[in-house]
Amino acid sequence: MRIFLSLLFLSFHLEAACEFKTTVKKVISLSGTSTVVFKELGLLSKLHGISVFNPISEKAFSGKVYPGGIFLSHNSLSELERSVVFYDESRDLKKVLGSRSSVKAIEIHTRGLTPQESIDGALKAIAPYVQNCEEKITNLNSKIKTLEEKILKKIPNNLNVVFYLGEFQNGRAPEFVMVNDGVVKWLKDLKKIKTYPTELAYVNWSSKLMSEMPVNTMHVGVKDPGRDNKREIKRSSKRMTFIYPGSLVPGVTQLEAFLYWAESIF
Repeated sequence: MRIFLSLLFLSFHLEAACEFKTTVKKVISLSGTSTVVFKELGLLSKLHGISVFNPISEKAFSGKVYPGGIFLSHNSLSELERSVVFYDESRDLKKVLGSRSSVKAIEIHTRGLTPQESIDGALKAIAPYVQNCEEKITNLNSKIKTLEEKILKKIPNNLNVVFYLGEFQNGRAPEFVMVNDGVVKWLKDLKKIKTYPTELAYVNWSSKLMSEMPVNTMHVGVKDPGRDNKREIKRSSKRMTFIYPGSLVPGVTQLEAFLYWAESIF
């Protein structure tokens, strides 16, 4: 009898699905990073709502979609009552959500972090609200490692490249470059690439400093289409733009986006 009960318990334990704890009634994810993590954990359909800026297609999520960030209307804010709300770090949004006592607002920090660090932070923030997710988390970390290995294999060593926030328009570069954040920071820390000289995560680039970059420097615009599932490479000489959903969302989708670019170019 003891053996039977032990086997029954083991079977139940092995089959237990990753899910929100029973005490968690309503979860809204306005953070792109946390939304993608919920998707990887198989919990996307369990969310009450996501942000319009999250890289989730209409087909993948049919629930409530909020305007996101400081653009939340008063009606939208009232819908957040008695919810656990995950959001990207924002002074304004922190103030707005913090003023509502019935909202459990959780800020997801990603600025200046590598993809793995961003995922680790999101998982730590999510952990108190989910259960039986160990296997899903192991699979997620394995996926990240595989993506990283593929990217490193594709990109040449000591590549001179500058990544811009947005798309090249008629040959004109976007105003800001991405350096010490996300995939770019990770590649820079590994000395895989050489890029624009700054200690900032994002910066309005200087013509003088840009002119001092090697002549063989690649200039790459990064455009995130959000919920649009569009994937495209627009190329002209040493200037190009790659478009991929979640390319500017720290974590899994950004790794997938940069792998898409690397496999298309090298």
